[in-house]
Amino acid sequence: MELQLFGINHKTSKVSEREKFIINETNQIILDNHFKNFFDLKLESFFGISTCNRTEIYLYGEKGISKRVCEETFKYLNIQDVSHKNLYFLDGHDAMVHMCKVASGIDSQVLGEQEIFGQFKRAQIIARKNKSLNRRLLILSNKAIEISKFVRTNTGISLNPLSVSGLALKLFKNIFESPSEQNILILGAGSLAKNVIDNLYDNGINKIKSVNRSKKQISIKNNFEIMSSSLDSLHNEIKKSDVVIASATTDVPLIGKGAVENALIERKNKPMLFIDLGVPRNIEEEIRSLEQVYLYSIDDIEKITQENYGQRTIEAEKAINLIALKAYEALDAINIKSNKDKINLQLKQFLKGLSKDEINQFKKHDDYSDLIKSIRTMEIQDTKFNNFRDIKKLDDHIIESMIKNIFKNA
Repeated sequence: MELQLFGINHKTSKVSEREKFIINETNQIILDNHFKNFFDLKLESFFGISTCNRTEIYLYGEKGISKRVCEETFKYLNIQDVSHKNLYFLDGHDAMVHMCKVASGIDSQVLGEQEIFGQFKRAQIIARKNKSLNRRLLILSNKAIEISKFVRTNTGISLNPLSVSGLALKLFKNIFESPSEQNILILGAGSLAKNVIDNLYDNGINKIKSVNRSKKQISIKNNFEIMSSSLDSLHNEIKKSDVVIASATTDVPLIGKGAVENALIERKNKPMLFIDLGVPRNIEEEIRSLEQVYLYSIDDIEKITQENYGQRTIEAEKAINLIALKAYEALDAINIKSNKDKINLQLKQFLKGLSKDEINQFKKHDDYSDLIKSIRTMEIQDTKFNNFRDIKKLDDHIIESMIKNIFKNA
């Protein structure tokens, strides 16, 4: 058994491909049920994460199982048009390092961005709630969170912090001379949408409206609140908006070319800026062809992330070195625990052959030398317990201590 992962990200593919492979709470529950039947004990635990930059599945299972898990995932969820050449597979130390890099923002398109940490934690919480994440993968994912906090505290990766929502604001301010005078529409009401609104408000921009699938009250600082309207009002609100920033969870685009053409007519061709932070995309790519319309997708964000890039790269290298060391420590610790658990099982299996009277005699005289000698000389062929070779490698005092502990809890 070992830590493994597979996925697709901004380095291997464009958003048009990434949006076809999405892991959400619903299909993760479906996958969990399928995996338990299909893989049985070969797959101990898994969880997935989908953000604007990536979709990845982390798992703890039989060595080399990740490609079979990937095949079953694509088949069972009917995922098509994603090139397997763009997928990556990692295991062991490489997988642990990558998981830490993701959680800390080092592997993001916006190097060092903050929002991914919360997204990683939420993905873990959802998987724990649905009981697909447990045991050793839970320990390692918790360790990834701990290591991420450590590197962000002990390197300059979090200095002058960047975020996707902050970069959306930067782009908006670069285009408009008077940002505070523009009418802004936020599509979606999740954490990313709220971060966008927070950033806008902090910069003196408060002509903001929100549209969401359901009406929702969004609380901002200083008692500033926005009540989102339902999707039925979307096309009407677009006509009144100079800027539309979209980050809704959707399987199909919510804003099409026709709706934008109608808005332009009513606005007498007054320019409009669309920033699509959604994966899958919220806005049809075809609106790029319209005059007086500016569309930026999450992949375009890379073009405006160069500020302090050199310094962030230096700090990221420091963080990666720390992660590599901490990842070894995390895997060593779990391997030691796994070995102890395995040896304990072997010893319990052997001691099952003793009667209660024999156990009481050993406990009464506090002499386990004959029992330890029997363990060392036994010739039991049992592949499930590695023919008991692991126990025989231990010193006598360790075996004695383990026997006492088993008898105590018997």
